Amino acid sequence: MNDSNVSKAAEPVAARRMTSYLDAMTMIHTMHLSREDKARVGRRLLLETTEEHLSKAYERLEHLLALKDGWAGENTLSISRQVIANLRDVLLISNNKDWECWMISPDGNGTVMLQSNQRRSSISVGSKEFSYYTKVDGKRSGKSHLDFNAKQFLTIMREIAK
Repeated sequence: MNDSNVSKAAEPVAARRMTSYLDAMTMIHTMHLSREDKARVGRRLLLETTEEHLSKAYERLEHLLALKDGWAGENTLSISRQVIANLRDVLLISNNKDWECWMISPDGNGTVMLQSNQRRSSISVGSKEFSYYTKVDGKRSGKSHLDFNAKQFLTIMREIAK
């Protein structure tokens, strides 16, 4: 390693308050990391420093992505990378409050289930579609096989959480 690389590695990163994804990415882009690592570290840094529920949701998705086939028995599938990507897209446009009542669980068929801890409601997320169910005041409603769109998904999450 030459002297210039040693001095770059030894330089401290200035501590400063970040309030947006752009702030985090501006700081991250001064570091010597691959583009993919910069994006990942930027999202993670922003979530961990500002938004507790978003951070927990992001961590849970990282955990689910690590599950291998057979994680809960011989017929269970690992969670599809596209399912995780879909939910990450939702995380990037959502607020911390949007995630405070949702528990994120793996499903044995390679999808992810969001369950409300306030209502009898759940949302199943696949790689191309999602479905939801809710029961409020004894009335059951829901829809199946909706094409996945992050904005539409977030709108439904918010409606169910009201």
